This record gives sequence, structure tokens and C-alpha cells, in this order.
Amino acid sequence: MLRLLIGTGALLMLVGFGAAGWQYWQGIPVEGIRSPAAADPDGRAALPEVRLVTSTGAIAPEADSRAYLMQDRLVPERVVRINTTASLDKLLLPGEKLPAAPYLEVLADIRAPMLAQDLCPILTETLARSCLVDRARVIAGSVDTLRGEARFEVTLAYRQDVDGADLPDLAAHVLRTEIVSPDFAATPVPAGIGIVLAGMVDASLAVCAAEEVAPTCRVIGIAVDWTPGGQPWAQARIAWLAPLPEGMFTAPPIAPQPKG
Repeated sequence: MLRLLIGTGALLMLVGFGAAGWQYWQGIPVEGIRSPAAADPDGRAALPEVRLVTSTGAIAPEADSRAYLMQDRLVPERVVRINTTASLDKLLLPGEKLPAAPYLEVLADIRAPMLAQDLCPILTETLARSCLVDRARVIAGSVDTLRGEARFEVTLAYRQDVDGADLPDLAAHVLRTEIVSPDFAATPVPAGIGIVLAGMVDASLAVCAAEEVAPTCRVIGIAVDWTPGGQPWAQARIAWLAPLPEGMFTAPPIAPQPKG
């Protein structure tokens, strides 16, 4: 009977908080909440015929090539991944109260997208042409009923703004990548996950602004982890095209063998 009551209560929670959540999300442009699957239904946009190579002469990983070259598409490899702890009170609409403990995780999962609402503008104001919330969920089992908080994971997909930045001859260049990981220890403790993300974006763009990489540098992925009151962990992956290293030459196209 107890299981039946809890199950029924969870269903009512799903209906009640879900309906209120729908009313909330109706006020947000649809571009901010669609999945990249809507732009790329099969999730595997075709790569250009030219394949990028690394400085060792090896073919660059397909994930890197897609994240770097497919700037006009949303692709699964070019995303911002965020893990953070948030107070459940921030998920309530005006006049609402937190439900009983057994239903807190249901509430957290339904309302998790509210934590992402202010994050896409950080990207579109700096490096992205467009940004979509791909995923926003509570991490199962992370609800702390005593502290009234939980852990959440958010994934943002974005297209980088590269208007007017033509790429050089891909066959005459190699793809270089680098991890950017700022030291937050010397900075004040951030007041929100948005500040952490903005700091990571600024650090990435600063590295990309270096003269030797600036013309072709792209931010192809960001990861952030932060708990309020603590120092964040964050890193970004940047990529750029560099001239072929000394001793490496462009390979001629392979012609089919003549018949007979």
C-alpha cells in the first residue's frame, strides 16, 4: 500500500509540477530548449570529403573533425557539459513550496531545465551563433533532503560564430588541439554557475586570440563542474589549423588502378 501511495503521489507530482513547468517554459523561445536532434535527426551529419590530419600525419579523430568543420550544424561532439549543485528552492515558481522528501527528486528532474535558462546567452553573446539546451536532468540519487539541494547535469549544444572567417586549404594544414584549464584558485569564489561558464569562455577566447592560432581557432567543447561555495573545475578544448610540419607533404589523390 505504501508503494502504491508513493507511486500515485509521484504521478500527481509529475502532472502538477510538469504543468506548472510547461507554463513557465511557454515564455521561453523554442530555440532555447530544442534538442540538436531536431537539427540533425540522425545525429551523424556527413563530414566533408577532405579529412583533417594531425601533426603526426595520422587522420584526425572523426569527432574532432566534426566538431571543428561542421560549424553550420549542431553536432553531438561540440557541446558544453555542466555539472553543478543547486538549491531546490530555485526550482519553485512563485507561491510554490517544496513537496515531501519522497517527491523531491521528481521535482528536481522536472524543473532541471530552469537551471539552464540563463546559460545559452553566455555563449551567444561571446562565441556562439546559436545555442540549444540539449539535456537538463537531476543526477539520480543526488538529492540531499537535509540541505535541500541536488546535483544536476546540463548539456548545451552550440554553433560557433565564424562569419567571415574562411578556412585555408585543408589539405595543406594539420589540426592541432589544446586543453585550456584556467586556475580559479586566485579568483573570488563565484556566485553562480553562469559566472563560472563565462570565465571559462573568456579564458578559451583569450587563448584563441593568440596571433599564431587566431585566424582558425575554434572552441570545440567545454566542461564545467561547480558546487556553490567552492572553487570550480573547468576546461575547454580548442582546435586550430597549422601549416604542415617540416618534412610532411600533401599526399596526391589516389587514382583507381586501371582495369586489365
